[in-house]
Amino acid sequence: MRLALLPALVLVVAGGALAQPLAFGSADDPLELGTALRPDDRILVGALFGPAYLPDDWRAAARLDLEANLGRLSVGVGQTIHSGDGGLYGPEDDELYDLARAIRYVRWNATTGDRTYARLGPTNRVSLGVGALVSRYRTTTAWDERAIGAEAAIERGGLRVAGFADDVLRLDGVVGGEVGVRTGARLGPVRDLSLTVGGVHDLGRSGLSGDSSLTGVEVTLKGAYGGLGPILVRPFLTHAQYLGRGGTVGAGAEVGASNIGDAARARLRAGVFVSSAGFVPGHVGPFYAVSNGDERIVDDRTFFSATTPDALAGTPLDSLSAGVDVVLDGRVVAFGRAEILGHFRRHIGDERASGFGVRVAGRLPNDGRVEFGLERQDFRGVFDLIQDLGAVNALVLDIRVPVGNRGLVFVRSRYGYRLLTADDGGAYADGPRRFLVERRFEPLVGLRFGG
Repeated sequence: MRLALLPALVLVVAGGALAQPLAFGSADDPLELGTALRPDDRILVGALFGPAYLPDDWRAAARLDLEANLGRLSVGVGQTIHSGDGGLYGPEDDELYDLARAIRYVRWNATTGDRTYARLGPTNRVSLGVGALVSRYRTTTAWDERAIGAEAAIERGGLRVAGFADDVLRLDGVVGGEVGVRTGARLGPVRDLSLTVGGVHDLGRSGLSGDSSLTGVEVTLKGAYGGLGPILVRPFLTHAQYLGRGGTVGAGAEVGASNIGDAARARLRAGVFVSSAGFVPGHVGPFYAVSNGDERIVDDRTFFSATTPDALAGTPLDSLSAGVDVVLDGRVVAFGRAEILGHFRRHIGDERASGFGVRVAGRLPNDGRVEFGLERQDFRGVFDLIQDLGAVNALVLDIRVPVGNRGLVFVRSRYGYRLLTADDGGAYADGPRRFLVERRFEPLVGLRFGG
């Protein structure tokens, strides 16, 4: 990950009229319009067709994409529909909410004079503080069940306020936010102390505390020590607690720069978290939408076995014993162009509760793009990560390549989850929702217009 910092450290671009995107949620995602240093007004349209492999069968697929950037407003709308028995593929036309899922993003982007950002669309990458409560949270791990969320952030002087709701239409999902204040105080050699207070709550689980709830609070103290040019060392100390459950105390440091020539940012974070029973750092993360106190992943190795009873994957929060987590987390982003992200959390305890994530994404010439993302949980150490794929993992590989003046090739491979229904057996007709691994492959070709 140290090598990943080099592209940003050597990147030099003259300052521009537009400030860098805020560092919250998808504000600086290079695959969304409006995050470039100087975004041009533009409209892009793509229409694609081809085969698609969804669970257990090949189907016909058609996709329509629309992206536009108009001043500070950016919009991305796109949906792929698939043939099914007598109509469309079942999960795509079984509820009115499917119409809203065509929204990829609607953004209001920050500028130099107005550091305000807002976004409507599926939650893809939200973190709070140093990730003790919320780390890379998303609702797209089960693609057909993704929700339309909202996120926003604002900076005014030394004050920063940010928040998110993962389902603004049904108001029954996860909400969270944080307030950060730069105090300007010093503590020995550490200067520019800042205090951030954050919280998260699952509206789908009743109450503020107790067995059926999830409410967490987090307080983080961070400062700056030394540095070379824009690069600073920022030690931090954090405490996070789930009401009625466990908590953690974490300490570590970040090395990096929040703004390199108004063109990029980079950081490498290392920390150690000591947690009581009922807590693991980043529990509200990439798999929380399909694996939490109520909803769970069914181990596919038992689901497809005729002789083995179905088993649930992952360890519920209430079943976690005390432990120590060592976290390494790094990210480099060139605004509007590319991103490299890596995350590794080694859990030292009785359970298989380690986590790993990586994302490499970038825009190619002529509006092409590529994205590779992998998330893993429910393993112990590095050898388990390499040898045992397990049941708690997700993968996305998207490649969009222009061909000639108007041609377009789009290939998507997705390894995620689908909701089990009554059609999968009586055990899944009622009760808490259960999810099973789903593999998709969609090679599409078509035409593109605009630019």
